[in-house]
Amino acid sequence: MGDTKTFQIVFISICIVLTIAGVFVFSFGGTKAKKGSYTGATAIIWGTEDEKMMTDLINASDSAGTKVYAKYVEKDAANFNQILLEALATGRGPDAILVSAEDLLTYQDKILTIPFETLNERDFKDRFIEEGELFRTDKGFLAVPFSVDPLVLYWNRDIFTIHDKTSPPANWSTIVSLVPEMRDISEDLTVFEAVISLGDYRNINNAKSILSALMLQSGTVITSLKYQENGEKIILNSELDGSSRDTMVVPAVAALNFYTQFADPLSKVYSWNRSLPNSLDMFASDDLAMYIGFGSESNLIRSKNPNLNFDMALLPQSSASAVPVTYGKMLGIAVFSSSKNQVGAYQAISSLTAAPFIKAYAEKTGLPPVRRDLLATLPGTADGNILYKSAIYSRGFLDPNPTKTGSIFQTMIESVLSGRLTSNNAVQGADSQFRLLIDEFNQKQDIE
Repeated sequence: MGDTKTFQIVFISICIVLTIAGVFVFSFGGTKAKKGSYTGATAIIWGTEDEKMMTDLINASDSAGTKVYAKYVEKDAANFNQILLEALATGRGPDAILVSAEDLLTYQDKILTIPFETLNERDFKDRFIEEGELFRTDKGFLAVPFSVDPLVLYWNRDIFTIHDKTSPPANWSTIVSLVPEMRDISEDLTVFEAVISLGDYRNINNAKSILSALMLQSGTVITSLKYQENGEKIILNSELDGSSRDTMVVPAVAALNFYTQFADPLSKVYSWNRSLPNSLDMFASDDLAMYIGFGSESNLIRSKNPNLNFDMALLPQSSASAVPVTYGKMLGIAVFSSSKNQVGAYQAISSLTAAPFIKAYAEKTGLPPVRRDLLATLPGTADGNILYKSAIYSRGFLDPNPTKTGSIFQTMIESVLSGRLTSNNAVQGADSQFRLLIDEFNQKQDIE
């Protein structure tokens, strides 16, 4: 993250410049900028969102009188990290980045923390959904929330009708009771029609996110972030193997047990195995009653089968939890410490995360907004109401290495299904692997 004192000097200097020039208040309040009120350079922002869409939204904002001093550049998602890191190394990088919370720590040592003096913590909490607080450190924010794509439950209305079921399940205990009634399996345990995409990893879309949601619902935060006592370095910690203070049960173990039982042939809820097609394809083929996917997958499902009679519902919840939780893929905008146009980058972030732009982005993409003021009124559409509520329920975790932690989740699940490890040992092993990745991350901060 660089030297904290240097950051303080940078921000103090910026605040002085802004005060004298009267060009910028980092309020995120969404007030319209007067034409000609800002004379700094246009900020360059990189991301993997569609460039034409973002450019059209920026141009539309300009036409409406809310000037956005930003140029958005789309980069290939498959090679984004490599392209960006090479550009930063040669001094050709952007001023800011539109990055997922999952990938944020990849660039954490290159990101400028926005201090509370610049971005007020009270305003941040009042304006953005709770998952946005993933970006908070003891000194400020690593990024500002831009969008969220929550996990939801897709359900096949025809299959439910055939089984005389009138509505999708609201909690996991109801699903447990539904599976024996709705599954279609032979005596040799061949699954002809599955009930829900849970149990394994390789042929279940979003398996890591689904198990993360179960863990988050159980109270497992997965990772935590804090500064050292001297306040100079961020420290990441693994919380996978934490026990509940009330029951001394490891919540992550309970979540893993629940998830894997659907692929256990000896379980009463067995309805999934590795020989089945990919869960998304199986749902689109009318052979899966319930599919857990992101809100953004709705159009993809329709494109695969325009005649599929399906609907969207909230992700089922734990009966023991009073607070609804789902997993959300969140994007935020972060400023690079190497940017020579930090003032312009802040101006761009202010405009892009103000209510008018976030509202326009939500309407264009069909995703729910990340701002509380926009979520206060439900849109009235069937999917929109579900997505708005899901945005409020969304949570996530900071990932030290998304690719490697995906492998850790896969090993954790498959080791239990194969009988190689108990669920307790599988979680302990995953926690140890998480800690190794986190040690690498923390040691990297020492080198910087």
